Amino acid sequence: MRGWRATFVWLGGFAVCLAGSWAANALAADDWRSHRPTRPLPAASDRPLGDGRHWFVDAARGDDAGEGSVGSPWKSVQFAAERLKPGETLVLRGGVYFEHVRLAIQGTRELPITIRAYPGEVAVIDGGLPEFQRSPAEAWEPFDDGDGAEGEFRSTRTYADLGGAPEQTVLLGNFVDSMTPLHGYRLAGDMRSDNPYWNVSNKVGGEEFVYCGPGIWYDHATGRIHARLAHTRLPGLGDDNYRGELDPRRLPLVIAALADGPAVSLDDCRHVRLQDLVVRGARSATLAIVNCQHVELDGVTAYGGSAAMQVRDTRHLRMVNSACRGLAAPWTFRGSLKYRAIESRLFSASGWEPTGADASDFEIQHCEFTDSVDGVFIGNVARVRFHHNLLDNVSDDGIFLTAATSHDGQTVGGDVRIYQNRLARCLTTFAFGVGHGRQRTTPAGKQLGAGVWIYRNVFDFRQPVMYYWPTGPDAPQEIRSFGRVAGDHGGPGWEPMWIYHNTILANNPPRYAYGTNGLNHGLGHGTTRRVFNNIICQMDGMPGDSVANPAVDFQSDGNLFWSLSDGPSYNGEWLGKFRRSPDFVASQQRYLPGWTAHDRFADPAFVSLKADWRMPADLRLRADSPAIDAGVPLPGEWPDALADIDAGRPDIGAVPSGGRAWPVGMLGRLSVFGEPTAAGDRPTEFPYAVRWPAGESNSRSAKDEPAESRLKALIVQGYPAFDAPLVEFVLRRRGARPQVVERTWVDPREFAKFDVVVIDGNFTRAKIQPDRFSPDDIEAIRQFLTSGGTLLLMRERTDLFASDHGRELLAEVFGEPARESVAEFRVLAPEHPWLRGLDQIEPAANTGFAIEQLKAPTPIRANRGERVIGTVGGTTLLASASLGKGRMIYVGWSIAASRPEGRRPSTVEDEAAFLRQMKLLANVVAGLRPASRSTALER
Repeated sequence: MRGWRATFVWLGGFAVCLAGSWAANALAADDWRSHRPTRPLPAASDRPLGDGRHWFVDAARGDDAGEGSVGSPWKSVQFAAERLKPGETLVLRGGVYFEHVRLAIQGTRELPITIRAYPGEVAVIDGGLPEFQRSPAEAWEPFDDGDGAEGEFRSTRTYADLGGAPEQTVLLGNFVDSMTPLHGYRLAGDMRSDNPYWNVSNKVGGEEFVYCGPGIWYDHATGRIHARLAHTRLPGLGDDNYRGELDPRRLPLVIAALADGPAVSLDDCRHVRLQDLVVRGARSATLAIVNCQHVELDGVTAYGGSAAMQVRDTRHLRMVNSACRGLAAPWTFRGSLKYRAIESRLFSASGWEPTGADASDFEIQHCEFTDSVDGVFIGNVARVRFHHNLLDNVSDDGIFLTAATSHDGQTVGGDVRIYQNRLARCLTTFAFGVGHGRQRTTPAGKQLGAGVWIYRNVFDFRQPVMYYWPTGPDAPQEIRSFGRVAGDHGGPGWEPMWIYHNTILANNPPRYAYGTNGLNHGLGHGTTRRVFNNIICQMDGMPGDSVANPAVDFQSDGNLFWSLSDGPSYNGEWLGKFRRSPDFVASQQRYLPGWTAHDRFADPAFVSLKADWRMPADLRLRADSPAIDAGVPLPGEWPDALADIDAGRPDIGAVPSGGRAWPVGMLGRLSVFGEPTAAGDRPTEFPYAVRWPAGESNSRSAKDEPAESRLKALIVQGYPAFDAPLVEFVLRRRGARPQVVERTWVDPREFAKFDVVVIDGNFTRAKIQPDRFSPDDIEAIRQFLTSGGTLLLMRERTDLFASDHGRELLAEVFGEPARESVAEFRVLAPEHPWLRGLDQIEPAANTGFAIEQLKAPTPIRANRGERVIGTVGGTTLLASASLGKGRMIYVGWSIAASRPEGRRPSTVEDEAAFLRQMKLLANVVAGLRPASRSTALER
């Protein structure tokens, strides 16, 4: 990594791609056929090839029948990658590779596998449809049959199935020359509209339409792709309106379809490095990383996609000098994506709920996350270091931090450190919400993650966010929405936060805030908040002077407040009312000096600052700044990368006196104040800020279990299948990677490929045919069981055996006791291993398991095998019985029905009842073994 630099060619202030399917050399600033790029385009790197064995691919002159040498390269990245061995490097010559690359390769710590671009050349992996780039003149024809709009074109060929459904965004794309995004239209009415104003309903449909800018749409009825590149005409956008080419035949477009999936995906990879690559052309996530360990992305630029990068169940990810570019063009508003296209993300590393094999140990440095509805989702990732990055132009959630409670009651996220970044133009920089997940209720409040440390960042909210969209010609045209530090969706518990030594340039006057919106909000549910030594500079109006209720776990001190508009004329006593109040005295019980004791209101005396975002800012402290030596000492265990240069009493703000503006973004191309850096100020090396120990892992996930010992599991879902996700979760906790099939018949002969098959949900309601097992199916299931497989049937799924042959098999396995007139359920085997540990979950009954808390019980008749819950006479809710080397297990109630909902208030007792059932389910899975070694449940 040492000594290499990217080579940028700057024309009119923007980098030009040096290689690809087209040449942009020698273009002047006003020669862009589409729109001048708003971000530097990918540029060639001069990184040396290095040592070791190298293989080569060339999209233009390669041949997969070749030798893979520099003189006889292969053609296909996929073909070449499948042949890589530990320690080898695959080198991509400059050009565009129209492929969907699926990687399942494994290097070692000492011998990683590398896939990279050739020095001095730009290599692009593109999952889009190639004809719209290679031959646009032949790919399009005017669409003028009476239904179209002025300037509408359609593809000359048809595309049978590009995925999705009507009124769904099926296509996404970009102008190739500038990589400015195209709008992915859901409705033809929007694409054909001449209405430029947001005077429509958020709900898509009906007769209300709005034009969202140049874009594409897929007609399911005809199989044609439609495009319209009409100009935008909002006065408030000025030069950010689209004024480019109207005819798609005259310029190449990236167009990618939902059905084609990611452009590049890594699944079950180990010790893999991607270097100096461009990835584009996806309607789904462009770069997907799943079930991987020790992956390094260095110099990778990904253009979204529903996400530019999606990471799941991956440990030890390092990302440096890379960029995630989103779907927002300069004329794109939040509403046009969220409601009229897709609510995309830039970097998605956590969903609403933990999966059971959750991600951990990420380092993300000198990267860029720009131009999207939502930004970086890392709430369920354990241990993240996010530093020296640029986050800019995000019209909703910037960094999503909620660490959700998993099905087994654990919270895996947290220990996130966010420092030395430039965070600009984000509607809600730090966002919280439950969504479809939940936070466990505890006696102390909501169960939260391990906390977030936010320090030495510059928040610049001077530039408007593309949130407000003018509603008509008589409405205000100026864009006047501005960002905030933090906010939430639906009132969840906010993660514990330590916020110190930041410089915040705020704009909108705050309401009921301490300083600015977000610093003292969301303090309920038992969270922790510390706010120390920050500069909060308000552009318009006064900073907020509302301090938290002393009953919450909050501390603040050593902060400096100022207003550019009102500060010079202010003569009041800042925070005097609070300091004379009983609340101040009460705060001394939590923080001895008292909250705000050393806060002050004064001009921070920056080197330069104007309210106009177009004017450069230099947020260093002048020698006469009242922020110098004015902060309060902080605990030594609080991390601070600049503590050594802040001699004496701490200075207030992000940049200590005498310090310099550090570089952020790819190759440090910007200062933390947002200005381009000089070549000599950019770093030449990018070492780890922290190296995670090789053996460090998420103790709740057996991700390092050898592949041969992992359970091979299949989950077949009918409808509704509410318990299936719970079974999938405990299987993942165990280290399995279950295959999930929804609303589709699976031939029971396929069961032999798995160790355990789980069936949940009604087949008839799911419209699965057949909806019960035939005699041949029963014979296949018998063979599966006798050879060592396990069949786990959830509530009511004995209905699949509703035939003479099926009932005979059930009777052979579970027996056939006489009917009972009264069924009184009880725990029949209190010492059974499935019930271990249940009494340790508080509050608990004597047995640790309350029968009356089981929801929707549906028993079977059984008098063979291990009956754990049932009646003396044979009516059974939980049982296991063997057949040959294998066994059949029945769980006769809905575990999911006891799950506390994410937004519905729950009690500690509710939580305990659900956790006991999840513990039981985990015990069931813990006793399973691969079929080749399966004998009986562990005792």
